[in-house]
Amino acid sequence: MASKAREPPKTSLSAIALTRVASILVLLGLSLVAYGYKRALEPLYGTAAPNLHIPKIVWASCILGSFAPSVPISRAALGLGLLLYALPHSSYWVAVYTARLGDPVWGPVATHLIVLLPLLALGVAIVKALQEAPYSKDDPNAPQSAMTMPVCATAVNALQGLWPALPYLPTTPESLIFLQLGTACASLWAIEPYLPSVRPPPAVVKAPEPTPAPSPSPAKGKKGKKNATEKAAPTAAPPSPSPPPKEERPGSKLRILLLPLFPLLTSTILRAPTLPKPLLEPYTHPSVPLRILSSAISTYSGVVVVGQTLSSSDEEFQKMANLRYLRAGHSLLGGVWVGPRALGVDASGILKDEAGDDLGDSIYSAFVLQEAARLALSTPGNETPKNALIIGLGAGISATSFVRHGLDTTIVEIDEVVYDAAHRFFGLPTPGPDRLFIQDARTWVRNRSLTLAESSTTTAPGEAAQLASPELFDIVIHDCFSGGGVPSHLYTEEFWKDLKSIVSPDGVVAVNFAGILESPSGRGVVSTLRSSFPQCRAFYDSLEASHNMTSEFLNWVFFCTLSSKPIEFRQPVDADYLGSYLRRHVFAHLPQRELDLSHVTDTIPEAERERYLLKDAANPLGEWQAKEAIGHWKIMRGVLPDVYWETY
Repeated sequence: MASKAREPPKTSLSAIALTRVASILVLLGLSLVAYGYKRALEPLYGTAAPNLHIPKIVWASCILGSFAPSVPISRAALGLGLLLYALPHSSYWVAVYTARLGDPVWGPVATHLIVLLPLLALGVAIVKALQEAPYSKDDPNAPQSAMTMPVCATAVNALQGLWPALPYLPTTPESLIFLQLGTACASLWAIEPYLPSVRPPPAVVKAPEPTPAPSPSPAKGKKGKKNATEKAAPTAAPPSPSPPPKEERPGSKLRILLLPLFPLLTSTILRAPTLPKPLLEPYTHPSVPLRILSSAISTYSGVVVVGQTLSSSDEEFQKMANLRYLRAGHSLLGGVWVGPRALGVDASGILKDEAGDDLGDSIYSAFVLQEAARLALSTPGNETPKNALIIGLGAGISATSFVRHGLDTTIVEIDEVVYDAAHRFFGLPTPGPDRLFIQDARTWVRNRSLTLAESSTTTAPGEAAQLASPELFDIVIHDCFSGGGVPSHLYTEEFWKDLKSIVSPDGVVAVNFAGILESPSGRGVVSTLRSSFPQCRAFYDSLEASHNMTSEFLNWVFFCTLSSKPIEFRQPVDADYLGSYLRRHVFAHLPQRELDLSHVTDTIPEAERERYLLKDAANPLGEWQAKEAIGHWKIMRGVLPDVYWETY
């Protein structure tokens, strides 16, 4: 008797298309999770440290998920949803404790391995299961695990750059992103029993071909016997069984009843352990002397926080008591002394914030050092500057000083959240009409330069031309350092060329740089400035003399001018101090804080000097700064206690 043949099931094209679309959506979700996860780590680790090894973690996750045993899609979706629900807490608390170990390289790696790797690996395992679902086990067309891995890794790493371009997403709290994605996964698990199956139907058993019965020998003389020549009737094949309908599994209805519970959980017990953003009212820490006055999300600076330390009898916090600071991510943009420590030579040294609280000296002398540009305009007939341009506001220390000195001060700041904080909490006066520009400085300077060039060629010479042309600036303060690095496009030869076109011939450009001058980034900034300006002088802001100026991490201010004459600083008078003890000290000790920049550039071999000239077409400054930002993280951790960085 012939055996029954098993016919392989046909793969449904609609099922393949459906699983492909689902796989793409899962990969988009994983890339969004990775993007939000890096954002979640920025306030604790900055930007450079989390990015250092995260691509390797993504590849490791994809290898693990691709070669792990196949997982049931429904249960894996539930597991992924639970991991996403836990992510606001796990990403914060694991990063808090690893950061306290003080290692900005291995701390993020440990956090990635504990928090991110299991989540991405499970997501990739779901992609693998979706790819295999429409095919039978023996189907040669089924995708291979070795193909799933590189596709997933490349997609997750590459698609992260897509999300910042979407409107509103950069200012959406990352915890909300995690919880909404977790709700989507949990909801899919809940409704899965009612979704059509994409798996192939069971193999059809094919009946064997009927064989004719042997002809019987003729039977003579017997009644009722059929004719020997009559053929046997063929046996009919049994009908092919239709696929059984999808049975409702026990607990399916209970899953549906859980759907309203998911949004409730996300708005209650699953909320992030960090402060709401924007912060509607000041928050006082329950166990340490700290009050958070403002916390908001910025498209450009990440989390922007205004905090204030309170008086305390605890020795650990006494040194930093009555300090108000402005931070963006894991970097301090500035700060001032407040309350009992808001001191001045006289009442003019005390400012008021929007609420009327007293504000004293800056905690960083670098911002006061920048103001020495007022003392550098010593060209006969132009001893008093008339206006100033501020590129990069920070807490607004220099801008506020120039306004108090009567200079028409124009502010170009890319981040409106930073400007709002400086105005509300650090005493920055409201700029005059057309004196505030919330935009990228490169674009603003370029447009200003083009406008000036057009007006000089289309307007008649003389007084009318001067009235129609935009003003040239006597002072420019260029301070864009944040998070251990600088926006590299604001330090190229092309940018300095545009900037020089809007500066008066004897004007002064003060450029802030925080770092090590012997480092590649320090050499690049110094070399490019010296090739762009005829004269430059450099001063560091430390209140104590440095014995290794070029090899220590210091705040530097480079004073450069278009004039061929060397920059000279006039002697300060009492009016220059604005009632500030710090200004008096910094201006009096200016000569002792100078470095001859030839010590930096002359040590560069002749064959390598072109490499350190920063150009738009070849600008490695961002790459150099990313490597050096690790040291900046350690410095920031020494400025404020850990708990202050952990409260935002």
